[in-house]
Amino acid sequence: ISLRRPLPVNILSDLRHPFDRPVLGFFDIALEMVLIRPRKVIVALVKDTPFGVLPLRELYASIVVHEIIHGALHQNSVRHVMSYTAGEYLAYALQIESLAPGVRDQFLQSVAKRLTMKNFVFSDVLLSLDPFLFAAHAYEHLTASQNPCSYLTALMEGEVAFISAL
Repeated sequence: ISLRRPLPVNILSDLRHPFDRPVLGFFDIALEMVLIRPRKVIVALVKDTPFGVLPLRELYASIVVHEIIHGALHQNSVRHVMSYTAGEYLAYALQIESLAPGVRDQFLQSVAKRLTMKNFVFSDVLLSLDPFLFAAHAYEHLTASQNPCSYLTALMEGEVAFISAL
C-alpha cells in the first residue's frame, strides 16, 4: 500500500478526537491530514502506560506511523468504510512493527500477559478497554501470519474473520 496523495503532518497542542477525548494523534479524513501532538504533551499523556516506558523519539515516530497508516488505508480501501477496529488493528500492528526491535520488546514486555493468537478475534471492547493490549495482540497476530499481505488485502476489502462485526 502506498500513499496516492501526499499527507501533510501538522503538530497541534490541543488535539481531540471528534468525540472530544484527548488523543496522541489523529488522521483527519476531511482534510486528509495527519495531526500529532507536540512531544512534551505526549509525555504527559502516556505517563504510567506501556507507551510511557518507551524512548520518546521512538514513540513519537511510531505515532506518526500509526496515523499515516490510517491515511494510507483511507486512500486505498475498497469500501472507504473500514470498521474502526479493523483500521486500528493495522495501524497499531504497523506502529509496533515500526519500533526498533529492543524498544518493541520493551513495549511487549510492559503489556499484560497476552492470549494465544489462534482463533483470536479483535473487538471494539478490547480496543476501548485496553488499547495497549490490543496493539500488542495486533502486532503479534499480523507477524504470526504466514502471509501478512493476505490479512492486509482482506482488511482492505472488508473481509476478515478476526475482527468482530459487533
